[in-house]
Amino acid sequence: MRRLLPFLAGLLLFSIAGCSSVVDAHTQKTALMTGFLADDQAQVQAVLDDKLKDPAWYNTSTVNTGDEIMWRLEAGSFHYLAGHYDRSLTHLERAEELIADFDQRAIINLRRAGAESTMLLTNLNALPYRGFCRDRVMLPVIKALAYLGKKDPAGFRTELFRLRETQDRIITEYESYFREEEKLRADAMKNNPDAARSVDADKVLNNASNRDAGAAVKAARAVAHRGYGRFLNPLAIFLSGYGYMRDGDFQNAIVDFERLYQAMPDHPDIQRYHITAQKLAGRDLPPELAAGKPFPFVPGRGTVLVIFANGRSAALRQETLYIPVILPDCVTLAMTAWPVCEYYPAPYTTLQVRTGDTLTETSVIADMDGILSQEYTDRLPGMIARIILSTAVKEIASYAAISAANQSDEAVGLAVSLAAAAYKAAFNTADTRTWELLPREFQIAEIPLPPDRTLTIAPNGTAPVTVTVPPQAGSAILYVCAPAAPPAPWKYRLFELP
Repeated sequence: MRRLLPFLAGLLLFSIAGCSSVVDAHTQKTALMTGFLADDQAQVQAVLDDKLKDPAWYNTSTVNTGDEIMWRLEAGSFHYLAGHYDRSLTHLERAEELIADFDQRAIINLRRAGAESTMLLTNLNALPYRGFCRDRVMLPVIKALAYLGKKDPAGFRTELFRLRETQDRIITEYESYFREEEKLRADAMKNNPDAARSVDADKVLNNASNRDAGAAVKAARAVAHRGYGRFLNPLAIFLSGYGYMRDGDFQNAIVDFERLYQAMPDHPDIQRYHITAQKLAGRDLPPELAAGKPFPFVPGRGTVLVIFANGRSAALRQETLYIPVILPDCVTLAMTAWPVCEYYPAPYTTLQVRTGDTLTETSVIADMDGILSQEYTDRLPGMIARIILSTAVKEIASYAAISAANQSDEAVGLAVSLAAAAYKAAFNTADTRTWELLPREFQIAEIPLPPDRTLTIAPNGTAPVTVTVPPQAGSAILYVCAPAAPPAPWKYRLFELP
């Protein structure tokens, strides 16, 4: 019966890993996303309340599990978009605390080593969700806007000036994290030499049975080319520069807009921001921009900044992967689940902004799908190797347990076979955890505050809505969210600035 211990241990350990070890996270969010896209706030709230209620052994709360960060991020997004700014900040600050706790752990300690062992017995969901790079950068962005929503410009300013540091820290931390992942994976392979013989990612992906999986990888790599390199989120760096411009700190603004210009040299708006910052700081323009013109205003001063959150973020969905596993006397083809990127079309091309006789259109500044896909493809080799190793460990343990049981008693052998099959089915779950209540892309436009303080906004130029900036506002940020195509509703939030 000792052969059954790995299965029993796995069944007990799933509660440590979080419920996404049994039902994948993307599937769990079906009701959440359906409610969000239909603007059914009660339905979204019900899902979040269920996932973030006080934990008990009999309920589905994710509090104090490896999935809590993910659900806190979703709750922070939802409450921000619903105008519940204090509640949004509560969830986002809790997510920050959990992320900090994760990062402060030693590279190899008992908690991480335990999680890695659990992963081999269950699946990748056993490792705590630490957030994708874009999650970590977007967290202070949403917090900044939530502070504006509660009319706290000081909090807004504080979060803006964290953005550059957050972006730089993420680059350093993730390079270290990738090295750590590789070492942990190498140790796991060393400790499981029989299973390690099956770890050949190229052979697995080139298997004819994995045609759909290979196509999904190819699609993700194509979208990843729309990313900006080294986990850069241009919206965050733009808002950092915008904050410095508002403060009149043009030298620091140059640092951000030059960085954006290097990442997106052909973007006309980024060129103009870069030129404007250089001009306001009294610097000479680089030769290639010498003929360019600055904006006829100081960004962030007497202006309306329009941020258009267009579409629904890419997600990770569960796909089937067939893995050849080398057993003592044969090779078997094991079926396992693994995550692939799923993309949703942009509902609109642009947002039109009209002031008087002037028409301005927003332009894409951050392709969030490209950012996610870039990190996904960077992590792909290690992820595939781990999935293969985990599958092989379970297959070999199952084979050994069944063989030993059959030698002692036919009835016991049948019971062990059924238990092994049930165990493998229960944990055949892909790690599809990611922050889904984000847009497909962010677009921006900045315009001078019109004399009559009114502007008309219309996605794709249809169903126009007039927005009035209150007389006490010196500037404003207009956040427009359109997660789905008509007839789904779109909304806007106007944030006042001094």
